[in-house]
Amino acid sequence: MASQAAVPEGMKLGEDFPFVCETCLGPNPYLRMMKMPMSRECKISGRPYTAFRWKPGSEARYKETIIAPEVAISKGVCQVCLMDMRYNVPVAVRDNLIGAGSDLSAKPQSDVNKEFHWDQERKSFLDGQLEMGGMHAAPGKITSAQDFERLQGLSRPNPHYDRNLPKLCSFFLKSKCTRVLNRDCPFRPCNGINRFPELMSNNKPMALEFTKRLNADGAVSVMKSLDPIVDEIKEMLLESQRGNRTENIRNRYHGVKDTLSEKYMGKLEASAVLEPPEDRTITTLWVGMLPEGTSKEELHELFYAHGEVAEVVVLSQKQCAFIEYRTREAAQVAAEAMAGSLTVRGQRVRLQWGKARQERGPGGARIDAPPVEAQPWSSEAGPFGEPAFYPSMDPNAMGARPDAAALQLKGQGQPKGR
Repeated sequence: MASQAAVPEGMKLGEDFPFVCETCLGPNPYLRMMKMPMSRECKISGRPYTAFRWKPGSEARYKETIIAPEVAISKGVCQVCLMDMRYNVPVAVRDNLIGAGSDLSAKPQSDVNKEFHWDQERKSFLDGQLEMGGMHAAPGKITSAQDFERLQGLSRPNPHYDRNLPKLCSFFLKSKCTRVLNRDCPFRPCNGINRFPELMSNNKPMALEFTKRLNADGAVSVMKSLDPIVDEIKEMLLESQRGNRTENIRNRYHGVKDTLSEKYMGKLEASAVLEPPEDRTITTLWVGMLPEGTSKEELHELFYAHGEVAEVVVLSQKQCAFIEYRTREAAQVAAEAMAGSLTVRGQRVRLQWGKARQERGPGGARIDAPPVEAQPWSSEAGPFGEPAFYPSMDPNAMGARPDAAALQLKGQGQPKGR
């Protein structure tokens, strides 16, 4: 779950330190932040506010607050990315699931009412009485625990620093960048950063292909390339950057006509449907991306609510587990109830149907496995084809080249000491 960046001791939120999330602040605990008192106009309220500007990391672009602190706190969003401060999701997603702050009719519409409303919010903020929005469901909204679980399932457990990458070079995408020849362009991918989160969400194969070509041929060659696939990728990246920035900010804040929110909701609807396999003998569910240290007892208690569990197997090294139910009906009930909303220790995890077990014979060996021919120890090859004698078998060699006595024993086909 996302969290608010900690305010340093002795500083006042909004006046000495911005109201931002950990992702926008960056991974570096030591950074230089520029304070610009009453130097910017809020994109939502239109009132002046104290802005902050900083660079979150070595590969990041400079970030700056775009709305006033009281505007951000009243909505419960970050001053920079406008994402929800608790769940790190767009406002529209949060409002659709739990109805927090979704009543737009209660907001002031005229300029006079807006000025009065934000003036009162500013006074409450300075007095320390402004409550952070998005914490509770709207009055009259019936919200179930499953809605909060689905919201928590969409949240990222860790900061997503790719949101801080430098902006795309529009001249590169139009094959007209001249600074890339001298390596002076500070934008992607001219500066050598070949990651494209703009494509990873809806067209991952294209993003991987573009990254592969940039790593192999370089930015200059790719920019001059006449390959239609490269042109298609460039056009997709250009399309992701089009639109009115101020209008997009207002839409993101109010949760209307937000393309990112639509992607989140589409992903949620797709993950909520877990098609059962045709093989009726499969009664096992697979759980992946488990938090470190997850125990069998935790998973048993979580899945037992939907039916009798026969066995729980946890693979700690692979951070996954298999939950086997006694009946197919119980497994289907669990899959339908927890698909797209399963969380363990507050972290979103993946849920899928397991695969059919391979038929095994006595002793756990597969019936269709080829037999292994046993070979005597005195032969040149061991039971699995490896040499029968190794230098490490000689206690006098101490891990080095074997001595003459050991070599003589090797000629007899028996290691020393046997």
